[in-house]
Amino acid sequence: MMFFRSSHCWLSKRDEWIHCAKEDLLELQDYRQIINLDQPWIQAKKQELLSPTEQDKLTRGLLTRFTGQTSAANQQVDAKQAWRALYALQIQAPPFHFKQSELKAIDQLMASELHACTVHAINTRAKPNENTQLMLWRGDIKTLACDAIVNAANSALLGCFRPDHPCIDNAIHAKAGPRLRDDCAQIMQLQGDPEATGAAKITRSYHLPARFVLHTVAPIHRGDDRLSEESEWLAKSYTSCLELASQLPTIRSLAFCCISTGVFGFPASAASQIAVDSVNKWINQRPDRFDTIVFNVFSDRDQWLYTERLSRQHHE
Repeated sequence: MMFFRSSHCWLSKRDEWIHCAKEDLLELQDYRQIINLDQPWIQAKKQELLSPTEQDKLTRGLLTRFTGQTSAANQQVDAKQAWRALYALQIQAPPFHFKQSELKAIDQLMASELHACTVHAINTRAKPNENTQLMLWRGDIKTLACDAIVNAANSALLGCFRPDHPCIDNAIHAKAGPRLRDDCAQIMQLQGDPEATGAAKITRSYHLPARFVLHTVAPIHRGDDRLSEESEWLAKSYTSCLELASQLPTIRSLAFCCISTGVFGFPASAASQIAVDSVNKWINQRPDRFDTIVFNVFSDRDQWLYTERLSRQHHE
């Protein structure tokens, strides 16, 4: 295992643990203006959206520009294959890779795709208990229209760079578009050190239905003998997101993914208990700060676990 020391921060090359002194991490006021956090991202108006034919033409034109292949070569694949190829190029591109004209073209494509997708509003979801702000929702967090969603990120905060990788970090960056990575890169360049485990940053969401994305670095599960320490850092991820979101008055609803339980391997049963306990403790101290906090699940097991935890919490 290789470690690097920077100031008060010990870094693991395998992204196992990153512990930083508080003074080494950026606070919201340090970066909010740099990434224009307070300027709402304006999606294209309906009349500006592209038709399927226009989307296909623009997609193939961008592929020709980015790959250097001839237009004739790009015509050999169908529309879905062309879009997947462009998506893969976008995911693998480093920060600040695209010119402004290219970003605007990608924006047109992604805005048109968002318009064609099914978006789920929070007020259509049923709460397990009408006397609490906590909600359980099963579905794709990328389709949830709330004020902010939580992304389980790595310490670089730049996304996954691997097309079709199953992590939530990859999925959110892919759907939001390359401007999200550019914002994260600006934050990390200013910070100078990788993000600490349990810490969080916030950006606009661009082409997601939510308005903001909270990026938190959650622990990677390394074995049951380390579960106690890992649990502390997982709880910190939840509270860091709540604390950060609470600094933006316009955020009244917040959706958590199942942090750390995917490719990071944290045991789902323990993680669900930590999630519900951490969030419930925080909102009990600040009951009026948020209107709704959503636990987003995707599997049968996670749905059962969170239903059990929320029901038990209600009866305590």
